[in-house]
Amino acid sequence: MTKQDRYTLTVRQTFSAYLDGIIDNEELIVKLREIEMQIMSDYDTEEEEYVADKGLWIRFFSGDTEGLTINEIEKDLQNRDHPNYKILKHGIAIGLADDELEVHYS
Repeated sequence: MTKQDRYTLTVRQTFSAYLDGIIDNEELIVKLREIEMQIMSDYDTEEEEYVADKGLWIRFFSGDTEGLTINEIEKDLQNRDHPNYKILKHGIAIGLADDELEVHYS
């Protein structure tokens, strides 16, 4: 697990834009995937071995022991009527308000 402090602000801004209604679910996922690709590119330039199952995941608050991948975020945000949708949006809001959001790549 590697914490990606240099991408935290960008991810925070992306989630803030999502919560503020500036971007929708689809745009959120696209932007997160772009950030993931940038991190992957950073690792390529550092001559670390590429591993296909590595990816970006986000921890929203200190009690969040597992974090969520982009695919999990996308799935949870697809259905507004599902409880996971409300739970995730609440978790995002808490993470942003308490400044606890963390970006990881592993």
